[in-house]
Amino acid sequence: MKALVIGAMGFAGRALTKELKDNGYEVIGTDIVSDGDDVIKADMLNKEEAHDLISRIRPDIIFNLAGQASPLISWKDINLTMHLNVDLSVNIAEAVLASCPDTKILYIGSANQYDMASSSKPEIDESCPLVDNAPYAISKNTQEAILKLLILKKGLKAVFTRSFNHIGPTQKEGFVVTDYCKRIALLEKGEIDTFEYGNLDSWRDFSDVRDVVRAYRLLGEKGRTGEVYNVGSGKSFYIRDMIGTLVEASPKATSATTLPVRLPDDQLVHYRADISKLSADTGFEPEYDIKDTLISVLEAYRKRYV
Repeated sequence: MKALVIGAMGFAGRALTKELKDNGYEVIGTDIVSDGDDVIKADMLNKEEAHDLISRIRPDIIFNLAGQASPLISWKDINLTMHLNVDLSVNIAEAVLASCPDTKILYIGSANQYDMASSSKPEIDESCPLVDNAPYAISKNTQEAILKLLILKKGLKAVFTRSFNHIGPTQKEGFVVTDYCKRIALLEKGEIDTFEYGNLDSWRDFSDVRDVVRAYRLLGEKGRTGEVYNVGSGKSFYIRDMIGTLVEASPKATSATTLPVRLPDDQLVHYRADISKLSADTGFEPEYDIKDTLISVLEAYRKRYV
């Protein structure tokens, strides 16, 4: 089975490449930022480059992990967000339809597409209303809408995810877990004396990235064309407790900082992914303990700031 991973040098892209290779796939990666034996440098926003690459490789399956993934950044550059999340995805679809129409594509979406506040229950399933409160969410919802039209009218073979939070040792800064890991590492190194905490009072679904990319592989193999699947752990975690796990693993951080008071569970909504559809269609079940993953991220940042 030949797989093309678009965005292969990213956090999830690297993990997915390993997951696929470990399961017998021939993997070809492409990314705009790197070139190497297994990663072809290509700009998939360029229609000609996208068509040329896909027509040459003719993969059995494409995993599109490329795009602009930050709601905050989407406000700073709306045009770029729309280009990366809509135009790039359409370029891939049209290239497939032109040269290898039997190729299956997995498009990665986000839980940020959901209007979770409108849900009457903590489990967020795929029928939850979508939200239009940021250019990012609008770009992902537009991506889905256009590609579903191509499924209906042109016979495109595509599957969609709405992925919840995932973490791992190679995740870059700019996310809640990695940002606190960096602060703890700098504290232990002596570069800062203490740090302040932001608002940690929310419950969210978190997964180890290895579980997430295994779900992607299974969806590539067993996901149904045109369907949307939540990808997550099916569990909610109090962010204050997650950061507490990191702080308690550092005597220096424990003595130099004071964690915010833990609020009673019933004062906050416990949002989490309903992954029953994913499990029913693919057999997926999470394998990794999020506490172990948290410590692995902290260890990675300690090494990074030695």
